[in-house]
Amino acid sequence: MEAGKTRDMNTFTLAEIALNFPHSIKNLIHYDLDFCCNGKTSFVKACEAIDLNADQIWNEIIEQDAKIDSDSPMHFITWDPGLLINFIIQHHHDEVKKTIPHILELLDKVCNVHGEDNGFLIAVREDFEKLSEQLMHHFPKEEEILFATIRTLFNRSAEKSNRSVAQDDLAVLITMIEQEHERAGSLLKSIRTLTSNYEPPTFACPTLRMTYVMLNQFDTDLMQRIHIENNILLPKVKG
Repeated sequence: MEAGKTRDMNTFTLAEIALNFPHSIKNLIHYDLDFCCNGKTSFVKACEAIDLNADQIWNEIIEQDAKIDSDSPMHFITWDPGLLINFIIQHHHDEVKKTIPHILELLDKVCNVHGEDNGFLIAVREDFEKLSEQLMHHFPKEEEILFATIRTLFNRSAEKSNRSVAQDDLAVLITMIEQEHERAGSLLKSIRTLTSNYEPPTFACPTLRMTYVMLNQFDTDLMQRIHIENNILLPKVKG
């Protein structure tokens, strides 16, 4: 389905909106609409479930799409599995590994200064520490097991027996990875709630404001990575 062929919000799931309107990802994250782990959910039903005005959000997405050059976003849906894997590792895994220590350092600083009187900051740090630990265990599973299996499966020169083994293992691997994505998504939702969607409190010092900016960017990048995997890469390799 291409965005230009239909504009009826009732025909879209959350994942389809993210796929057809790449710039809508920030809108979906802002309204806490989970297009990654719950991407198969109807957009309208997802809005109704949390008392959101579907028409208003849909109009925001369409208006934004009309202002943006349709050729500017990357259309990941057209990429082959190998290219998607390379992009995920180079632009998401590597970046996350570099960013996590900086955010943890900032969270330690703001908790030391503001944490005693603002317990929610301690909770944010705890959630981010859990998320970081999970991701550091998650990435090797993807890179060394799941992605390696996908490369084997899609290697045309691989022997038929090897392809069969890879296909048999794939379903189990995908289920495990998707479950870990759900856990990461739950921690992100908790952090968003604790930070009021990364809106700095009135007492925020420059360090706290920078922490919120980095957390917000981390959230957006991680959601995009999970979206690429759950809604594009994994459906391509499931057959």
